Amino acid sequence: MATIGNWAYVLKSMLGVANARRGKDAQKLAHRVRHLGDAYYYAGRWAQAEPCYVEALAIYRRDEQTRPLDLANAIRSFAVLKDEVGATEQSQILWQEAHDLYVRLNVSAGIAESAARLALLARQRGDMARSRERLKEAATAADVADDPDTLRYIRKVAAQLAT
Repeated sequence: MATIGNWAYVLKSMLGVANARRGKDAQKLAHRVRHLGDAYYYAGRWAQAEPCYVEALAIYRRDEQTRPLDLANAIRSFAVLKDEVGATEQSQILWQEAHDLYVRLNVSAGIAESAARLALLARQRGDMARSRERLKEAATAADVADDPDTLRYIRKVAAQLAT
């Protein structure tokens, strides 16, 4: 259930998108649209989040000024949504793309999360060897990241995979 705080975030994000649409800065628009998608996602409005993620990704992909980390983070947001709605094939493709970017950029927390998500997806497909391989990669990256939230998430995934 969406809280008042979620809806405040949605409204603030909607205003940010409206303002960015009046400007000429594609990166600012993509960033604001992605955050509106996040706001809808956290408010439980997944059907409204998806077109935001699609638009943000389209802007990032066509703009030569896009920083790879911004693209990776936008892909990550869309992959999370696809996981939630059970679109596992799309999720797999998105997580792999985000993972490849995080590896290229050496973003340990991103590598850890994406590898863990890919481990869960491999398990769903019955590929236990690949699942274990991805989990090992996730754990190694989480140790390097040394971020409590990332470490906690990897422990949670490891517990899920152990059952």
